[in-house]
Amino acid sequence: MSGAAETRGSRFEALLNRWWLAAAIAAVVAVALLAPRGAGTILRWHVIDGGVVVVMFLGSLKLDAARFREAARQVRLVALSLVSVFTLAPLAALGLAWAFGLDGDGDRIAVLICAAQASTLATAIVLTEVAGGDVALAILITVVNNVATVAVTPLIFFVLGDTRVEVDHLAMAGEMALKILAPVLLAQLCRHWLAGFARRNGRRLSVFSQLVILIYIYTGVASSAERLADAGSLLVRVLALAAALHLLLLLANALIARSVTPSVGARTAFVLCSSQKTLPAAILVWKSHFPQLAAGPLVAVAYHMLQLVADSILAPGFRRLPLIRGRSVRDDEPPPGAGPHHRGGAR
Repeated sequence: MSGAAETRGSRFEALLNRWWLAAAIAAVVAVALLAPRGAGTILRWHVIDGGVVVVMFLGSLKLDAARFREAARQVRLVALSLVSVFTLAPLAALGLAWAFGLDGDGDRIAVLICAAQASTLATAIVLTEVAGGDVALAILITVVNNVATVAVTPLIFFVLGDTRVEVDHLAMAGEMALKILAPVLLAQLCRHWLAGFARRNGRRLSVFSQLVILIYIYTGVASSAERLADAGSLLVRVLALAAALHLLLLLANALIARSVTPSVGARTAFVLCSSQKTLPAAILVWKSHFPQLAAGPLVAVAYHMLQLVADSILAPGFRRLPLIRGRSVRDDEPPPGAGPHHRGGAR
C-alpha cells in the first residue's frame, strides 16, 4: 500500500513540476484582467526591475568566465540573431499585416513600431535561465541587439516606413547597464564566495526566476488590457497578427538554430532572444514620433503580452521540443537546479 502511495505521490510531484507554471500563468492572467490596478504599484516601486537585477545576478553566479568566452565564439548565432530581429521580423510583420487587412499607412507604421525593435532587455534572458539554456549566449545576443538598434531601427523605419525616427541611445544604454551588465559583472566578481551557494540552490533560484516572470506577466497583461480593450474592432486582427508573427519567428529561429549549432542550450538562447520584442522602446518611439497615431502601440502591446504568456508556458519544457532537441544534439547546458552529476552537465 505504501508503495502505491509513493508511486501516486511521485506522479503527482512530476505533474506539479511540469504544469505548475502553466497553471500559475493562467491564474495570473485571470487576476490581471479582473484586478489590473496592482500593475501601477508594481511599476511605481520598480518591483520587476529589482527582480530582474537579482535574477541576472544569481544566474550569472552559475556561469564561469569560460561560459562567456564560449558564447563570444558563437559569432554566427549572434549575427543570425541580428538578421532575424531586424530583417526577418519586420518583413514578416508587414507581410502578415497585409494578410490580415492592416495595410494602410498608419497600420504599416504601427506594425513597424513593434517589429523594428530589438529583443527584450530582460525577459528573454530570464526565460533562457528558466528553460535551462545558454544564459551567457542569451546575454551576449541581447546586448548586441540592443546596441545595434540605435542605428538599425531608424534605418528600418526609413526603408520600410518612409519616415524618420531616432532612438534614445543614452536611455537604452543606461537600462542595459543597470539591468544586465552591472549584475552580471558583480556576480562574476563574487563567484569566488557565492558560486557554491548558487550551485546548491539551483532549483530554488530557478523557481525565483519563474516568480519574476509571473510578476512580469501580471504587469504586462494588466497594463495592456485597457489599451487593447479600446482597440474595438481592430483587436481581433491585431491579436491574430501578433500571435502569427510570434509563432512564425519561433519556428523560423528554431530551424535556423538547428542548422547552425548542435547545442540545445545555444538553440534555446537563440530562439528565445531572437523571437521577442522590447515594449518600452516601442512605446518611446510611438510617443516621440507618432503620438497622433492612436493605434500606434497596439501591435507592440499585443505582441508583448502574447510573447510573455506563450514563452513562459513553453520555457520549462523548451529543451525537449522536437525543433529544439532534434535527433543529434549536444546537451551541454544542464536544466535549472540540476546537480553536478546530471547527464550532459556543463563541461
